[in-house]
Amino acid sequence: MRPKDLAIWLWLKFYLMLEYRTDIADCANDCQCLGKHVVICSGRDLNYIPRMPNGTQVVVINGTNLSHIQENGLVNLTDHVIKKIEFENNLITFIHPNAFNKMVYLKSLYVRFETRLNVNILKVAIGNMPKTHLKFLHFRYNEWTSFPQDMFTHFPKNSLKTLWMEGNTLYSINCSIFAHLKNLKKLYLPGNSISRIYINGIPKTIMEIYLNNNLLHRVPNWCEDHHILSSALPDLRVIELSSNSITDIGKNAFLCLPRVEVLNLDGINIGKIRSNIFASMKMLKTLKLSNIGSPLLKKIEDYAFNSSSLTSLTMEHTNFHFNKDRFNPLTIFASSPNLEYLSLTNNYLSNDETIFWKMFSPLVKLKKLILSSASLSILPRYVFTNLKYLKELSLAANKIRSWGDGTVIFQNMTSLKKLDLSNNLIKTVNKTSFPINLLHSIGGIDLSNNPFTCDCDLLWFSDFLKSTSTKFLRYPLSYRCNQPSEMVGTLLIRFVESKKTCPPWNPLFTMAICIACFGIILVTLIVLGMKCQTNIKNYIYLWRVQSSRKKGYISLPEAADYQYHAFVVYCDADRSWVHETFLGRMEQEEGVKLCIHHRDFDVGESITENIDKYLERSWKVVIIISNEFAKSEWCQWEVDVVQERRRRHGRDVVLVIMLESIDSKHMTRRLRTLLESANPIMYQTGLGEVLFWKAVTESLRKPLGDPPTSQL
Repeated sequence: MRPKDLAIWLWLKFYLMLEYRTDIADCANDCQCLGKHVVICSGRDLNYIPRMPNGTQVVVINGTNLSHIQENGLVNLTDHVIKKIEFENNLITFIHPNAFNKMVYLKSLYVRFETRLNVNILKVAIGNMPKTHLKFLHFRYNEWTSFPQDMFTHFPKNSLKTLWMEGNTLYSINCSIFAHLKNLKKLYLPGNSISRIYINGIPKTIMEIYLNNNLLHRVPNWCEDHHILSSALPDLRVIELSSNSITDIGKNAFLCLPRVEVLNLDGINIGKIRSNIFASMKMLKTLKLSNIGSPLLKKIEDYAFNSSSLTSLTMEHTNFHFNKDRFNPLTIFASSPNLEYLSLTNNYLSNDETIFWKMFSPLVKLKKLILSSASLSILPRYVFTNLKYLKELSLAANKIRSWGDGTVIFQNMTSLKKLDLSNNLIKTVNKTSFPINLLHSIGGIDLSNNPFTCDCDLLWFSDFLKSTSTKFLRYPLSYRCNQPSEMVGTLLIRFVESKKTCPPWNPLFTMAICIACFGIILVTLIVLGMKCQTNIKNYIYLWRVQSSRKKGYISLPEAADYQYHAFVVYCDADRSWVHETFLGRMEQEEGVKLCIHHRDFDVGESITENIDKYLERSWKVVIIISNEFAKSEWCQWEVDVVQERRRRHGRDVVLVIMLESIDSKHMTRRLRTLLESANPIMYQTGLGEVLFWKAVTESLRKPLGDPPTSQL
């Protein structure tokens, strides 16, 4: 470095040190200066508020031994323009009524974790404040059980805009306590265990109210003195009601809210979304309904999302099954014409293309659609092509394996900038998977973490990845071969296969394959006739169940009325199969919620009490029988308990699965009675495994109260 440049650099460094230095010398013991304006004082050795360096504007007193703030307790702050004071986790028990008299520049006052401070003492101190510029008051986690009704009666007429009262134990609150705060804009009351709130008397200037993480059982009444035409909060823009105990929302719950734009109902426990309940909010733009329903959201009524102003709807992690008996695909979004953002992540969407088209065809203004983890196994035709303004489409973490002609799926999507198909089951991509115009116009496609089969069928895609200007997100590190076995984990970018290994198809191969297939079919029929009696019986059982449904013998499902779909009885020796195979298939792939005693029983209660409790919460019972089960006296006792339930609810309440044939030496009278009357399904691997799982699924979903459909 030249001497001249070095001199300039040293001068600049010296200037910056002077400008932004942390002047440790000016800070008192037990205090730390951050920049020019912030001082943090902490430590139990400190029992007063020390002098501050010049320029101090923010003072934080945290974790000290300060217990009394006398009239002159803040005298060391009066020579500064103090705009913010924070008291947190000290030992304060007393504040002199005139302690804040000289804090004329104060804009923010925080009192947090001061559990020894009586709220009445604080009331007097803030009531004697001079007319200041105070805009923010934060009273949080002080373990107060109530606020005096005159808490703010003597509060100086100032410009207070935000009041934050969080983490106390209030149970109920009358909002007339805030009536004297004439300029209040934001009111935060989260995490206070509030079960009752009375809105009347609240300042009409409030624009945002936060009541999340409380114990409210119903939506507050927003009308003034129960007058249906007069709003208590005419300027309200944001309502936060998430994580409350609300179990039902009436049709008039959101009257008198003419200007609300954001409504958050995440985590409430409703079982039904009623028709037109949001229609009265004429300016509603954002609606959040994630994690609702406990244990299950059962119904979305016609026109539930009727709102011409709604632009954003989030309904994630609700595990709602979009079946015809739970919602109407023609009406669900028919009255939401201006919706631009929709997220249905972690629900169960239908794989019926007709239902899919009816649901989404009205949403012609959508710009972002998120359908991740929605159990989709298809890409519906002629649905997305109608969404001409769509910029982002996420179909990640589904079960999509392949699709046919990409033209009928993605054609005319000229606005699409991002397509996410990551974490699916896609094995190959070819020339017809995506329209050429889409590949040229899109900003990015995410096909990462799919189980690609690196063979001749993938050769086109491999070559395309190397030569295209299209951006494939997370390429190349997250694009790997999953088959064949010798190439597992190999990056696609390294997958090079000569076209000579993929010769043109020879017609003689077709003849050879046909002859081989005929021989295989013949052998298969013989094997099925001789050794697959159990599978044939299971197939007959399924056919009769479906036939009964078509004839109208089977009623509508009743499982939604229970916390668990089925209670599983099994021997501890079979735990590995139950947890790794049975649970994985039924819960993760079929969406059936099971009660497993090793996972779901309450700790501290006896086994018999747990069994009685969780049997009542379960729609059906699954008994998994093996030789180890037959040898267990305890398991035999559980069979007796289940038999009693069967006598009361009918034979369809019990499903018996046999993991293996039972030795005659282990066969008891109780077990023989169960097997002779319960139509057991024999566990099969290999050829019969698909049929076995289908029989189990159909049996678990078959409603109760119907006549038997087979004798296996």
